[in-house]
Formats: sequence, structure tokens, C-alpha cells
Amino acid sequence: MNKIIFFTRAPKIGEGKTRLRPFLSDEERFLLQKKLINNIFNKIKATNIDFVIYFDGDATDLDFLSGEKKPQLGEEIGERMRNAIFNELDTCNKVILVGADLDNLKAEDLLSAFTMLDNNDVVISPTFDGGYGLVGMKEKLDIFSGIVYSTENVLKDTILKTKSLGKTYYLLPEIRDIDTILDLVRAEFDSDEIELLGAGEYNINFKFGGEVIRLNIASQMNLGKKQIAYEFGALEELETSGVTPKPIKYFENGKYIQFPFMTMEFVEGRPLEYYKDFDIASQMLAKIHSVDTNNSNLIFSNKPFLTMLKECESMFSVYKSWGKKDVDTEKRIDSILSIVKKSGVDERVDNPSIINTELNNHNFIIGENSKIIDWEKPLIGEAEQDLAHFLVPTTTNWKTDVIFSKKDMMDFVAIYEKYRAVNYKKLNKYLRFNILRGMTWCSMAKVHYEKEGTFKHSETYKKINKFLSEEFYDVIKIFFMEEV
Repeated sequence: MNKIIFFTRAPKIGEGKTRLRPFLSDEERFLLQKKLINNIFNKIKATNIDFVIYFDGDATDLDFLSGEKKPQLGEEIGERMRNAIFNELDTCNKVILVGADLDNLKAEDLLSAFTMLDNNDVVISPTFDGGYGLVGMKEKLDIFSGIVYSTENVLKDTILKTKSLGKTYYLLPEIRDIDTILDLVRAEFDSDEIELLGAGEYNINFKFGGEVIRLNIASQMNLGKKQIAYEFGALEELETSGVTPKPIKYFENGKYIQFPFMTMEFVEGRPLEYYKDFDIASQMLAKIHSVDTNNSNLIFSNKPFLTMLKECESMFSVYKSWGKKDVDTEKRIDSILSIVKKSGVDERVDNPSIINTELNNHNFIIGENSKIIDWEKPLIGEAEQDLAHFLVPTTTNWKTDVIFSKKDMMDFVAIYEKYRAVNYKKLNKYLRFNILRGMTWCSMAKVHYEKEGTFKHSETYKKINKFLSEEFYDVIKIFFMEEV
């Protein structure tokens, strides 16, 4: 008699899939676990081979599965797998153990595993992370003891152990297990050719052929799960500019990704180099700022300075109420906040444009088909707000060591003016407001970064601390002492 062991953890909200915690809520991880369990369980039933469920956790959390259930016994996973297989081999000729965190395992693969045991002592289905998701044998072979699990050497060490016992093995096709966000995206698109492009504070991007898969982690605009739909709509509106990535498809949810995401054109090139790329940057920005806004669905604040001030005050309030705040840092930000307030916040938009509001140099891809990417926070505002954000030290010094002099700034604006007029009075005011926005964002981000378990990027954290320092304040305070 043959038997399949379904080896699974009983899903419970808040437990399991810990490497997905920065991207999925407790509820989303719980639902993912149940989905994976059901998928494999259905594949097992489709073979019409006897099976038994060996579980870790509370049996009542597996009430959604029918069939015999036995608790896993042993201190660590290798010991538990060995005990389960050895126990079933007492009454069975061949036993296959299969895990639950798998995506592309087929019923045919399970049947093939039993067939391959006719001429081999051990069968294994490798996973892409160096482990395996299926193992089978026809006699009690301890290929588990002495193996260090949850490493990239599990498969290699298991093969060496099998050989050391003088036994043969057969490797079935590789299967995917889903432990990381990359695993999840590869499973969603059924491709192992997907690679991580980069992760920010609010989004994570993957390359898939000529496309980018974009997932949203959080929303700066407090749009929640509507954030990606907002970005996708912005790219649709901006297509006529010719300098933004083409939107390809919006997904309300997917097979495994149970929240909205999107795909868009992948743009080949390099980040913008300050000074060297002034002309192409100014041309692209002018094209963006010239897109017709009459039928736009983007958020429009007719009092942009008031909106920016409220945003800054909201972000800064997180720092001000923090028990570990630095009093001198608080005083420095309070001082520039006071100056900004006195400059007036009730001015209205004179010449509406679509603006990016997040124009660091890495959001410009320079190449044969240069584009401005990352439309996470677009608004209907004024071109001068974008220009100011592009030029201020809190932007230029974010990804590079560049800090523009006032002359550098005016040189860039003069180039931009070849394509589109500029209101210098508003530009000067936006320079102050954008610096304040950068400083208050850093104050808020510092609080979040120092909370245990927060998704961190070490280079970002270094910049946050730099921008909140007294030395950086000495660089930016000139903007609040005189007209730029």
C-alpha cells in the first residue's frame, strides 16, 4: 500500500509566514496559508491514493480539511518528518511526504514520485531556495538527522546523507514554496524569471520581462488599498506626455496576492545625474506640467500651501509626541515651521498642472527612452512645487551627495523656462515648504524606524538622521533667512 503524508502547520491568525509580515497583514497571511493548504490538499485527493495529515498546532484549526489527522512528533522539523515517514512505513510499502507551502505541485508529480521509487531509494522535489517540498522512500532511511534546516544547503546536505547510506535518489522537477514576497509574486505570475527591482518605504517593484510588477505596502496619501488604482489612473492620464511608463494592467486582486497591484512598462536606463542631465530633466518636467488637467481624476488642493502645512504638522506631531524625541531637533523644526506659517498659506493654484511631488534623481530614468517613474503621490498642483522639490537639499542629497547653490537652482530654472514659464515668487515659497516637508517626514520616519519590527532600509535610516542633524540644519537655514 502507498500513502501520502500531508505535512502542514495548522494555520492561526498572527502566526506563520513571518517573512511576509512586512507586506501582508495577519489576516492576509492567514488566508494565504489556508489557500496554499487547500491547493495541495486538493492535489493529494486528486491522486486517489490514501493519505494522512500530520499537523503542527491545534487540530481544530484544520477542521476545514477532511481525513485522518495525527500530530507531528519531535523537537525540530527533520525529526518530525522522520517520525511521520517511519510511522507510516510500518504499514505501507511507499510513503511520500509533501509540505503545504507549495504552489506549482501537480497531482501528476505525486504519482510520478511513487513510480520513481520503483528504481530509487529516495525521491525528492527540490525548491528554488535550496530546500525541498516533497520527500519519499520505501524503507526507513534516516536522511534527516544532522541536517541544519531553513538554510540554502538543505537539499545538498540531504543528498550527501543519502549517498553516505549507500542509497540512490531521484530528483523530481523543482517546485516553488512560498515564504518570501518574491516567492509570492513568482507564484502569482507562475514564473521563476521574476526578479526584485527595489523596495521603498511604500512600494516594492519586480521586473518581469519588459514589465514592472508594482505592489503597494502603504500609502502616503492615506488611500489604503485604493493607492495602486490611483497610481494606475495617474499613468493613464500622463500617457500623452510620452515621458512616463505605460500602464499595462490593474489587478483588484490575484490568485495569491489578495490586494490591488499593477503592471507597467519597464524602462531601461540609469538614474539622472545632476548638472549633466539638466536639459533632459527640464524637458521631461515641462511635458508633464503641460498635460491637460481639465478632466483629471487626481486629487486637487486649491490651497497647496495650506495642504502642505497640514501634512507637515501631521507628520511632525508623530515626532513631537514621541518619548525618545531629541529636544534640539524639535526646536529646529519648530523654528522653520513658524517661519513657513508666517509666509502665508491661503494662496490658491494659479496654473494647474499634474505634479509628481517626489522628484529625486532615481525617479528619472535616462536612456534611449527617458522617463519619469514612481507616480506614487501625484496631484493637481503647480509646476513650481515640482521644481522646488526637485531642487531642494532634502531631495538632491537623498540619493546623492549633491546640494545645489542658489545659482545652480536658478541655472536649472532658466533651462526649464525655455519650455515653460515659471512664477519665481511661488517657486521661492515652495522651496521653503518642500524643505519643511522633507524635514517633518524624516522626523516621522525616525519614530517608525525605531519601532521594533518596522521594515527598515539602512541607507534611508542614515539619511533620516543626517537630515535631522544640526549640521544639516546649518545648510538649509539660509532658505528661511532671506529670499532665495
